Amino acid sequence: MGFAGVGFMVAVVTLGQTEVGWDNVKALLSDDKETREEAMDVLEASGDPSLVAGINDLMYYNFVTRNTLGASKLSTLMESLTGEEVGDNPRDGWVEWIGRHEEVAPKKGYLAFKRWVFERYDPAFRGYFNPRFTFRIRPEEIEWGGVPKDGIPALDQPGFIGAAEQDYLDDDDRVFGVYLNGVAKAYPHIIMDPHEMCNDVVGGEPVSLSYCTLCGSGVLYRGAHSSRERGKPFTFGSSGLLYRSNKLMYDRPTNSLWNNLTGEPVAGRLAESGIKLELAPLVVSTWGEWKKRHPETLVLDRENTGFARDYEVSPYADYFASDKTMFPVWLRSEALATKQRVFTLVLSGRPKAYPVDILKEERITHDTLGSVDIVLLTNAQSGAVRAYKTKARHFVLVSDTELREEPPGIQWTVHEDRLESEDGSELERVAGHDAFWFGWYAFYPSTEIYEKRERP
Repeated sequence: MGFAGVGFMVAVVTLGQTEVGWDNVKALLSDDKETREEAMDVLEASGDPSLVAGINDLMYYNFVTRNTLGASKLSTLMESLTGEEVGDNPRDGWVEWIGRHEEVAPKKGYLAFKRWVFERYDPAFRGYFNPRFTFRIRPEEIEWGGVPKDGIPALDQPGFIGAAEQDYLDDDDRVFGVYLNGVAKAYPHIIMDPHEMCNDVVGGEPVSLSYCTLCGSGVLYRGAHSSRERGKPFTFGSSGLLYRSNKLMYDRPTNSLWNNLTGEPVAGRLAESGIKLELAPLVVSTWGEWKKRHPETLVLDRENTGFARDYEVSPYADYFASDKTMFPVWLRSEALATKQRVFTLVLSGRPKAYPVDILKEERITHDTLGSVDIVLLTNAQSGAVRAYKTKARHFVLVSDTELREEPPGIQWTVHEDRLESEDGSELERVAGHDAFWFGWYAFYPSTEIYEKRERP
């Protein structure tokens, strides 16, 4: 990857003749050393911090391609333009600086410049940075994730087999469990790790399971319909781009970028559409716990995914075992450990994170979020969390599948999609999902955190 043989030519604009701009920044990648050095001098003399976002984009490009212009020189240039230093890790430091300084808006023409840089990773990225598009997130925070568009290939209605037929899962292997309209399906992490997206139909209902391995969040969305496709449901792929270390997915009908955690289009033709995907219940469990509760479950057939992959080892095994993040995230909180697993909900417009370790210890947790009374039931071994509305009822845990309402002592059965009393009353499941703490906080900094309650 580079510019040799591409006929790269940029005229360096001399300070005093006209406004210093993106052509000067492009010149930093010239194959000609004199051109690069002159561009550096002109940019430094400009004192213009509105160019920092673009210079940072070039710094990462240099880091990836090992271009002759080193990251240290670009970092020194940005220090000159901002009057600030970011420490010994300029790659992360400048991304975080840009995140913290929203008041430093990029110079006009930034989207066209960013497109110029990113199409060198993959020509398909050009479609994401159209200057005519609306962006509901800051484009200067969008990063390359190290793969091209669809470089992490989505599963599209893959094959399934019965629980008794599969021979590749151990009982303690992690799975995403889905139950809709009487149909249970398991999506093992070992298969989802290298795919991160599955467009499927469960119980006759189109769904998309979007999984960001970097932030530990699998989110299940009900199929939204696209008028462009005559009522067909959206299907999604992985864009190859990140925002605050969270994947940006894209819809195939319009190529708009979507936020993985919120289910909203954030850039492209649909950014102003007002569309928001509806969450469906999802549980992170073990294969043993899931098949015990759902012996009739189907599970992904590793021989029928449509891809020739080795599903024995997760490509993210080392990342999951570390407390470090792979990409810089500027909006952080030390209230919990970086990759602490939390179960997350947004009800009545209020986000809340429940540390799974606390929920495992309590097993049954009553809470009120906004105006909604809920109960969270957690399996002490697998850590699988399921949340249900209570309508102010209070329950005592009898077993993983039985509750007793106190008072008046009525028995309730725990189903995957509801609680059902012996007199036929029902309480609905609430859709939530697991995430790493840092991934959740980066998008919901106003989140509440559930704290362990002393038992009377």
